[in-house]
Formats: sequence, C-alpha cells, structure tokens
Amino acid sequence: VGDSTSGKTDIVNSFFNMEFYKDMLSTIGSDKLETKYTLKNGKEIKVIIWDTAGNKRFISVALKAIKSVQGIILLFDITKRDTFENINLWLEEIKKNLDDPCIVLLGNNIHVEEEKWEVTREEANKFAKSKNLEYFEVSAKTKQGIDEGFSYIIHKTYDKIEKKTETKEEKKICKIF
Repeated sequence: VGDSTSGKTDIVNSFFNMEFYKDMLSTIGSDKLETKYTLKNGKEIKVIIWDTAGNKRFISVALKAIKSVQGIILLFDITKRDTFENINLWLEEIKKNLDDPCIVLLGNNIHVEEEKWEVTREEANKFAKSKNLEYFEVSAKTKQGIDEGFSYIIHKTYDKIEKKTETKEEKKICKIF
C-alpha cells in the first residue's frame, strides 16, 4: 500500500519479473497476483499479493477489502516527499482495519541520482526505526532491492503464521488431554 504514483504496481511487476513501464496508469481498485515462493528452509508456499489503488479516498475501503492480509508492503517514492509524509496516514489506517499484520517499509526509485531525492536515507531509516519497521531501498526499474524487501516480508509473515499455528496446535493438544 501507499500513495498513488509511489510505484506499487511497478514494484509488484518487478517482483513478478514483468516488464517495467515508465508511464504506468494508476491502479483502480485492486489486482491480485499469486506465485509459488521457496523459503530459505526449502519449503514452497503460495504467496498472494494484492496491488491496491493509492487514492486517499479509498484507503479504508481498500484495506477492508483485503482484511485477511497478513503482511503489508508500505511504499513511498523517495523522489516525492508527500508520499513519505503520508506513511503515517497509511499506518493509522492499517491499525484501524487490519489485525496486526507484519509491515515492511520500502523507499522506491533509488536508481534516481541522490540530488533528486526528497527523502534522505537517514530520514527514512530514522522514521522506520521509530515505527519498529524494517526499511529497504528499492528500484522497480532496475529491480535493485526488490528481492530483499519481498523476501523479508514473506519470511516474517510466514514465521508469524507458523507461531500462531504452533500455539493453536498446542492448545488443541492440551484440550485433548
């Protein structure tokens, strides 16, 4: 999730090894993509990724529509300060509408020369640390950092699901005895 023009569709397309389009149209509603992903332990899982519209009017609608989501990629464009400043709004909506998902913060467009960055690396890192988020710099265009960012959120989400499952199974066993 993130503001329109932050590069959400580009990031998803990059992860799925689809072609990069410089002038991508804004997403209307949401798109769902699925893939098989091999974890570091060798286990293969199915990953479903929702690409949502970033229009502020539809934030809560988009989040309510995907209530079962367990992981969030929160994206901003390092060359557009307003997309960074709206991260708090997205975090508030996530807390209101979702049940404690894993969240990772990605700053897109690191292929652009640093003189054009409106958000510094230090500022983004400081913000992420203050919100207890991991931060990755990525480029949908060059695919730099994409695998690391997605791998992080997939593994973190999977680990959280496994812990919940283990706890439930232990409770079931206790009830049986």
